[in-house]
Amino acid sequence: MKIFTLLTLLSLNLLFAENSYSTSSEWLMETNTTQDKFKKIQTQFRGFDLAMVEVGYRFNSFYFALKDKNYPLANYQFDKIKKAIENGIERRPKRAKNSKNIFLETQYLSMKKALKKENSKEIWNEFNTTKQSCNGCHVAENVPFIHVINPEYRWQPIR
Repeated sequence: MKIFTLLTLLSLNLLFAENSYSTSSEWLMETNTTQDKFKKIQTQFRGFDLAMVEVGYRFNSFYFALKDKNYPLANYQFDKIKKAIENGIERRPKRAKNSKNIFLETQYLSMKKALKKENSKEIWNEFNTTKQSCNGCHVAENVPFIHVINPEYRWQPIR
């Protein structure tokens, strides 16, 4: 799944990229040095924004798993959200402070406790607090125009 996601993101990035990229399918091999190849790969991975694309995708599945009371799937997606944020921090360390203080070391743990209890009322309370923490982090990171809401439609054909 990770390889598929990576390849999809790389393909989309190339598809919508400006003309500064090679039109050849050998764009990476055209680079002379190993260091230049790593720079190109690093550019493709980008920073925290791609981590947030994955978080948004998984947040959608997480939300609908909660609605379906499919707590194993909700746990799985919530853990993947955590991993996506951790990977984003690795690529963009300046995002670490707010990601850790507002989500990873606080709200992530609270939501996991609620999921373990499988108490629907507590889970939805924590879900709403999770959304608030996401939006609080966006404000702290100077992107308050990115406002998390409850998804309206499923993005995945799973339950």
